[in-house]
Amino acid sequence: MVNLITSHPMELRATLSRFDSLTVLVLGDSFVDEYVTGDCSRLSPEAPVPILHVDSSKTKRVLGGAANTAANIASLGGRPVLFTLCGKDATGQALETLCQGMGIAPVFFQDGRPTIVKTRIVGQRQQLLRIDHEDTQDITKELENQVLEAFRKQLSQASVVVLSDYAKGFLTAALTQSLIREAKAAGKSVVLDPRPQHAARYVDCDFITPNWKESLGLLGRSGDLEASQSNIRSVGNELRQKLRAHVLLTLGPHGIAFFHRDTGEFFHMPTAAREVYDVSGAGDTVVAAFALAHGAGLADRNAVELANRAAGVVVAKLGTATVTREELLQSDLTSSRKIERARLAALSQMLKAQGKRIVTINGSFDLLHAGHLYILEQARAQGDVLIVGLNSDASVKRYKSKDRPIIPEEERARMLLGLRCVDYLHVFDEDAPMAFLEEVKPHVHVNGSEYGSDCIEAPTVKRHGGVIHIVEKISGLSTSQILSRIQKLSST
Repeated sequence: MVNLITSHPMELRATLSRFDSLTVLVLGDSFVDEYVTGDCSRLSPEAPVPILHVDSSKTKRVLGGAANTAANIASLGGRPVLFTLCGKDATGQALETLCQGMGIAPVFFQDGRPTIVKTRIVGQRQQLLRIDHEDTQDITKELENQVLEAFRKQLSQASVVVLSDYAKGFLTAALTQSLIREAKAAGKSVVLDPRPQHAARYVDCDFITPNWKESLGLLGRSGDLEASQSNIRSVGNELRQKLRAHVLLTLGPHGIAFFHRDTGEFFHMPTAAREVYDVSGAGDTVVAAFALAHGAGLADRNAVELANRAAGVVVAKLGTATVTREELLQSDLTSSRKIERARLAALSQMLKAQGKRIVTINGSFDLLHAGHLYILEQARAQGDVLIVGLNSDASVKRYKSKDRPIIPEEERARMLLGLRCVDYLHVFDEDAPMAFLEEVKPHVHVNGSEYGSDCIEAPTVKRHGGVIHIVEKISGLSTSQILSRIQKLSST
């Protein structure tokens, strides 16, 4: 395995470029996700139900289930081959057209049933109702054999196999077990997105990706068990042993936990999402990104990190959606709000390309107090994004005194990033922030009134077209004054 650290933009770009050569076989239940969107502002006089005034321009159809997994693989640059049921109906034609539009190579099978469609009624960005049209009976033994025959013809070209089980009848017990067995015999890893009622058929797959509720169902446990750290460890370990598989346990707002099948190694990655609008299809994105990363040779930890970032992007979109390479690259720049020097310029360029007005401010912010909060809030009000330049411990000692800072830089950084008004933070070692400002090239740099508009930062900021904004200092609120009061109290 290649132990690639994906936190550097160039390394991530190189990793994503490997996806071009990867063919992924995706087998499972597919459907069309339909979104009927409109304005919902009053109740019907006929019954206590909302009235939706449909906006036809916002009504859309997208790929769902295994087809959405394939779509995510395609949008990330991989080559998906989709094996699934598709009816001879208008929805089936829509499924085929959508697959073609995404660059998916479909291998469709038919047994007379209609194509599954899930219609979501949406008003004011909220789902009001979902209507499912589906037939979930198992496919016949004859059709199982047809799927296996088609699978064998493609298997030698595949880098990895994905099984996406939505319990709609395509992945029967016999077919699932045969697919796992044949893929492993050919040396291909199997990544499986499960349904809790089918645990027995998943034994010996390589990777399984349940969410918390599904993981409890796979073990026959109560669905109301809290996702505490101890419970997560217990459930993950029991799953890896029961299914003899590596476990990627997706935990929604709590990120992803990974359990190694053989060693029991455990790690937990917090969510990479800054905003969450809709989790529809997020599991498909995790499966797609992880399968590609694994197929590209990334170590498990880095493959999980990439999948976690992909999920963080897609949940910020409304409805079933996909994530692109460019979005992953942008998320790489913003996944950590504490920005290293090498990433500052790229972050600034990305934000400016999005039309964001960037504001900077710098200082030691030692003994964080209300005066600091005031100037930070005033700074944030000058634009769309506030990037704080924080003097390192060594820097503070040089320009203040050997007894400062009172609070170490890691703790100062953590407190600042806990403020709603602070978007990003960079720790610099120099005495002055000019190198920091050269990288960011802000539209506005904010300083306190004690420094004035002719502050040492002004030439650097103005050279790049920026302006200096001065905030009046609040009398009596400074770290030095607070320390002086503390010293007086301690001497009495």
